[in-house]
Amino acid sequence: MTPFTDIVIHPLASSNQEEHYLLSYRNQYYEATFPVVELLWELQQKPTREEAVSAYMNKKGGKYTAEQVGQIIEKYIMPLFFTQTRKRTFLYEKELLTASDVDAFSDRLRFMFNKYCMTATFALALILNSYFFITADSLLEFSNGVNVYTVMGLVAFTIISSFIHELGHASACKHFGLKHGGIGFGLYLNFPVLYTDVTEIWKLNRKKRCIVNIAGVYFQLFCLIGLLCFFFFAGYDILRYMILMMDLGLLMTLNPFFKFDGYWIVSDVLGVPNLRNRSKELFRYFHCRICRRPAAFTPYLFQIRRKEKYGLLIYALVVNLFMGYYFCYVIPLFLYQFLMSFPEELQELILYLSNNMTPPFALLRNIVMQLLFLSLIVLMIVNLIRSLKRHVR
Repeated sequence: MTPFTDIVIHPLASSNQEEHYLLSYRNQYYEATFPVVELLWELQQKPTREEAVSAYMNKKGGKYTAEQVGQIIEKYIMPLFFTQTRKRTFLYEKELLTASDVDAFSDRLRFMFNKYCMTATFALALILNSYFFITADSLLEFSNGVNVYTVMGLVAFTIISSFIHELGHASACKHFGLKHGGIGFGLYLNFPVLYTDVTEIWKLNRKKRCIVNIAGVYFQLFCLIGLLCFFFFAGYDILRYMILMMDLGLLMTLNPFFKFDGYWIVSDVLGVPNLRNRSKELFRYFHCRICRRPAAFTPYLFQIRRKEKYGLLIYALVVNLFMGYYFCYVIPLFLYQFLMSFPEELQELILYLSNNMTPPFALLRNIVMQLLFLSLIVLMIVNLIRSLKRHVR
């Protein structure tokens, strides 16, 4: 038995004009074209590599030499056995609950993905939320009575809601007969997030992948509907804060520009794996053409069907404009405002403390939030520098 028999081949649902496949080896997944898979089949069926190469050459009618076939094996197949370090999505990550811990809940909740139930839940949440924004008085006003206990309660609510969100992804995996990983905490760019490893969903078709990716929002909508109904009945300000925080979180989650759920949903709708890199390669390709340099690759845009081409082109333009806006305007603006306001706020804090007075909660909140955001930016920059150093070496 050769080591190639341990590689599992799955069809990959995408918008590519030519059929692509998914190679699975030790919980890692790789995209491959049909010629590579055809060669892998020979390697799996023949007892030796030499016999497999000879059989492949005969099948192709002498189109390739033994040396060329060997180069294909070394370039596209052998790296599967040596690339054991998973590419990091997060600047920092730490598993909080193991897959077996999550299994106890996801197994029991796998039944919730009936299409009529999902449709009704999304429709009801949309109706109630619209009514909330139309009728709620003083929607964005925050009471002066908000104290540290209120903030701690809102933070606890956000964490619980995030766990429910991740449980939705895990339960959807179980619904489609797939395994999921544990739930963990990570830092993506300068955003603290919870995550669930659902890599196995690449085995599914595009529609089912979309369901797994929207499942977190779907589970959170049950919380949102309950909060909205309670708010309409009682009208407490704390409920209004919780609803607004959840709505903001859902909008952030569905943002297609960062690698949150919205990004993966757009990736599945367009049928374009590795969507972010596909959008960046377009600009590298056009830059080469403008500079009259030969491009060493063919952009994915030229390999997919016409309908998805327009979607990928629009996404590439919008996402690169957004990223430029975020990194070239939002972050520099924050740093400028931090330098302008933080020294005065810090001086005010010292003045309160030196006079044995309790600082206002609003002042403490501003200082803590600014320091937290700044520390995340610094961590992001440090990790980017380390990554660049590794690539240079």
